[in-house]
Formats: sequence, C-alpha cells, structure tokens
Amino acid sequence: MLDQALAYIDPGSGSLLIQVLIASVLAVPYFLRTQIGRAVSAIRRRGRSDPAVATMSEDPPHSEVS
Repeated sequence: MLDQALAYIDPGSGSLLIQVLIASVLAVPYFLRTQIGRAVSAIRRRGRSDPAVATMSEDPPHSEVS
C-alpha cells in the first residue's frame, strides 16, 4: 500500500512536468538553429553535382591594388 502512495503525482506537478517537457522540445532547436542550419546546408550542397554552384559559394579571389 505504501508503494502506491509514492507513485502519486498531483495535477500541479504533472502539468509542470508536461510544461517542462514541451518547453525543452521547443527550446533545443531554437538554441541549436545555427548548427542545424549548417547541417541542412551541407546536405543540400552535397546533393548538387554542378561544379559551378560549388565555385559560386566560395569567396572570390581578391585583386591586389598597388
């Protein structure tokens, strides 16, 4: 009988746990959006086989002016 009493979660604690879970699921992509963006762009670049696209994404050569 004591084991059943320890397994009880009151409604306030349950809603707090659900709120923390939902907030965590939404916050992780928000804080990691830079890394997620890099991964998505790398996957998109890997799928393209056009060499002109790859050279356009690189920095253009700098001309030296004397």
